[in-house]
Parts: sequence; C-alpha cells; structure tokens
Amino acid sequence: MTVVKILHTADVHLGRQFPSLRQRGKEYRKQLLQTFEHVLGLAIDKDVSLVLIAGDLFDTNRVYGAVIDKVISGFGKLEERNIPVCILPGGHDAYTEDSIYRFVRFPPNVTVLTTEQDHKTFDDLGLTVYGKAFDDKLVGESPLRGLSLIEESKFHVGMAHCSIKREGSIEKDSMILDRKEIANSRLDYLALGHWHSFQDYSQGGTKAYYCGSPEPIYMDQKGAGSIVMVSIYGKGDIRVDPIHVGSKKFDEITINVGSISSFEGITRIIEPKADPNLILKVTLEGLCRMDCDLNPQEIEGLGNHFFNLRVLDKSHPKLEEIEPKNFPEETVIGRFVRIAEKKIAEANNEEDKALYAEALKLGFALLQGRSEVIE
Repeated sequence: MTVVKILHTADVHLGRQFPSLRQRGKEYRKQLLQTFEHVLGLAIDKDVSLVLIAGDLFDTNRVYGAVIDKVISGFGKLEERNIPVCILPGGHDAYTEDSIYRFVRFPPNVTVLTTEQDHKTFDDLGLTVYGKAFDDKLVGESPLRGLSLIEESKFHVGMAHCSIKREGSIEKDSMILDRKEIANSRLDYLALGHWHSFQDYSQGGTKAYYCGSPEPIYMDQKGAGSIVMVSIYGKGDIRVDPIHVGSKKFDEITINVGSISSFEGITRIIEPKADPNLILKVTLEGLCRMDCDLNPQEIEGLGNHFFNLRVLDKSHPKLEEIEPKNFPEETVIGRFVRIAEKKIAEANNEEDKALYAEALKLGFALLQGRSEVIE
C-alpha cells in the first residue's frame, strides 16, 4: 500500500527581531533558521512525499541575504530527493505588491500559491493542494470561500493561514474560518497556520490541524515547538502525528512578595528552574513592605542560568505605609501622594475609595521608576 506522507509546518518567522531577548536576540534569530533547516532534514530522513508551509515562513517581506540563501539551499536539497514544497503566503509575508514571493527565485520543486494560482496538482501522488494566499484585502474573509475541488484528484489537501471563528472574539488581522466550513469542505486534510501551538480542529470527514510554530515566537507562548507529520493511507484513513522540533521552551511563574522581602528568597524559588534552553518570565505581585529589598534588575542577573530571564514587578507598597510625611511636599511624589490621599478621604463610596487607593499604589510605584506595573 502506497502511503502519502506530508510534513506540515507553518509560522517559522525567519528574519524576526527579538528586542525583548536583548543580547540573545541575534542568537535566537539564527536558531529559527537552524530549526527550519532541521525540519527540512526531517523531510528527507522520513522520506516524505510533500512539504507544506502554511503561512509566515518569513516574518516580513523584507528578508534578505544569508537567510534567503539558506532557505533556497534547503529547498534545493529537497529537490535532489524529488520532494516538492508548497508555500502559502501568510499574514507576515503576505502576497502584496512588495511580497518576497514575487522576487525570490526558488528551486523548481517549490510552488508558491498566489492569487493567480490557488492550487497545485501532483499527479504522481493523486493529490491536489489548495490555498488562498493572504493579502491585505482579505482580512475577515474565509480562506475556503470559493473553494472548488479538482475532481480528478483522489486526495484533496488544503492550506489556510487564519483564525478559527470564536464567539465573542474579533480578529483584526487575519482571515476567519468557521468550523462548519471545515466540515463542508470535502478536504481530506486542512493544514492550518497562524496559531502557534499544536491544535486539532477536525470537523466531519476533514482532518484539520494547526501544527504550531517550530520555535516559540512570542515570549509568553506555551505549546509551540512542533511540526506535524500526516500519513494518508486512503480516503478517510489519515494519521496525524505531532513531532517536537523546538530547542527552546517558555515558562512563567508568579511570586507573591508579601512574605518574601529579600533577593535570597526569590533566588530559592527561581534557581531550581535553571535551564539554558528556558525562556522564563517572573512576575512579582502582591503587597510589599516599604523596606522590601527586591530589585528586578538584580533578579535578572540570574539570567545566566537561563536562555532568557525577564522580571516584571507588579507588586505594590502597602497603602498604610505610604505616609505623606515621608515625602517632601515640594517633590512630585510628595504632591502626588497628598492629592491621592485627599481624594481617598473625600470619596463618597467604597468603590471610589478603592479606585483612588489603587491609583495611589500604582502612581507611587511608577514615580519610583517601576514602569513594569502597567505592562
């Protein structure tokens, strides 16, 4: 029995800048490319029939030089093994007038689905791939609108870079797909991109999956780091296996500073998580004493135990410890504290009093230079 094996990836975001990673940003940009090269190597090792890239291979249409050269080289290695590639432009590398896909010359095994060519038939596989390239005119539209299947093909595989419609949620920068459209599409498999974690949205007779991004792209992103291997044995007989490929992972912890007032106390909580491949976000919250000796920059000094360590200080001083007498009236912070205390005293109800009290705590923290409290 001949099995059609498809490697499905998306949201690689090559060329992305990572300012929040500071000095590690350049290193992580290289990691995205290395991981993508690893993914292409897996396509060869597993002898796949086809590679699908469901949007956002590039983070922008302005990617040049070595990144493009390495992508072309990687596709060339697939060409040597007779492995075709289908690329769908996504939200970041949209098929606009300045699209990177209009100017880069890929090897002949690569097909970019565009507004002019929305499908590609592979006769030797008995399979047609369909996809609506994203451009800036398609926000809010369905990626399956107008889909017309090539009846001569045995298998029908779609690609869509979109969000799934959710009640009460409005997506302002993507195409939108309703679950009912998946069920009614008659596709055998729908390769989804845009959401960066592995998710199953299969409906009716159609298998539909987000493969996730090969590496975390946003620094608060859990569930990233995978691709999908799709094995088509026959009509209605499809196996979908996620494969972890990411080198980095994200985690976050929240520490209530009410009972911890020293750097050593914070260290005892953070250090057990030490991992050179971990991006860790630490949030300090709760009410702290005025003599609390916690400096976010000092805590971030533990970053050599992690790939990246970021500390957000959202803690507040205890209200009763913010006494006007401790701050000269001629200073900005002194004037602010007195105005806020007066507002609290003059409040007509508990709701207003609580609002002014919160404003005092936040404003006091900001005037002390802790901008993280409003991030």
